[in-house]
Amino acid sequence: MPIYMEISRLYRCVTIVARGKIEPDEIMGAAQKLFDAQVPEFAKIIDLLDASGGVSPEQMGRIATLLRGGSDTKRGPVAFMVDPKRGEFARAFAATEQGERPIHLFKSLREAREWLARLDVTGQHRPPAESTPWSDPNREATMFRRGERRDVPVRRRAAYAAV
Repeated sequence: MPIYMEISRLYRCVTIVARGKIEPDEIMGAAQKLFDAQVPEFAKIIDLLDASGGVSPEQMGRIATLLRGGSDTKRGPVAFMVDPKRGEFARAFAATEQGERPIHLFKSLREAREWLARLDVTGQHRPPAESTPWSDPNREATMFRRGERRDVPVRRRAAYAAV
């Protein structure tokens, strides 16, 4: 499973999980899906803990340009979860943003969620205590693997409290 992405419009959150060796065309496919979904202001949690692979500086520039959109577009925070010994993609992406949006690297999902909750001072995007973006029954899921993109049906899960 190279890249799996869920978009919750209800909670204005995108979750991306990458596993194994990731190819540049898979990264570009996920970036294109984010652009097409028109969710630049959504918070993003990107799990790269078990991912490897690389992109050239030129490819990173194309990805960042695509995701940046127009200069007047508000962009939401990005929480990367990376292995401290790796994480080149996350560091390179953060360098392209140069303070245009909050970006931070974490070692765990708990730290990433806590950081995003602190940024959400208005409570505008905070889910009710009994649910999370991952319990949104209308979330959209997409899988990117070997250059192919496939929409994935999302199972309806019972609501649960964020840990």
